Amino acid sequence: MKKTLCAFVVIATVYGCTTTPANKATQTYNKDYKAHAQQGLQYMQSGFVNEAAIELDEAIKQCENKYLINGKKIYTSRTTAESLMYSVLSTNKNEAAEVGDIVCSDAYYLRGSIALNTGRIRDAEFLLKKAVGMGPMNAMYLSALGHIYQVRRDWNQAVYYFTQAEEAAPTYSPDVLKASEFVRAKQGIGFNLIQLGKLNEAEEKYKECLALNSGDKRAKDELEYINIIRGKRNL
Repeated sequence: MKKTLCAFVVIATVYGCTTTPANKATQTYNKDYKAHAQQGLQYMQSGFVNEAAIELDEAIKQCENKYLINGKKIYTSRTTAESLMYSVLSTNKNEAAEVGDIVCSDAYYLRGSIALNTGRIRDAEFLLKKAVGMGPMNAMYLSALGHIYQVRRDWNQAVYYFTQAEEAAPTYSPDVLKASEFVRAKQGIGFNLIQLGKLNEAEEKYKECLALNSGDKRAKDELEYINIIRGKRNL
């Protein structure tokens, strides 16, 4: 499995990130969590992983201090539908909650990406669980956590989180990401079902991917691989 800095999809979030390379001389004090998160993402895009980790750690520290003082359950949302879902969820749980932007949860997500790519799988799992805790209907976070369990070869747990992502994407993902996050989740389910030996179910998932995108090379390759496995079983 290839481990690169792009193991998770890195996106510019609501705090206004750009793809402009970061200035390594930028001071890290007197900045709020949004500025630290933005700087962290810019460092990642420029390949400065250590500097990115420092910035994201500071963003996370500030976020946690802010929420500790707040005393409420914090949800983060990318869409109106997702925000409404969390409002209903908090009402049903009779909990004091607040729905905000995704800066802090993205900080966990991006920091988890760095942890994964530096071989710190346990830390990556912890960080992604934090992100999912804030955005339980965020298909991007759910698939990323599913990928962590895939790396750990915990196929059943990986299927669980990819399935959660598959269910969330059509309703709660932003329109521009809906299709890609839906397919990503299906691909993740399919891959891990193969590892579990559930070839028929995996085949169905990859066929669903092709129905959504007939040019999906990964789905085609995995369907071919399933046929190879079946052929070996019949020898």
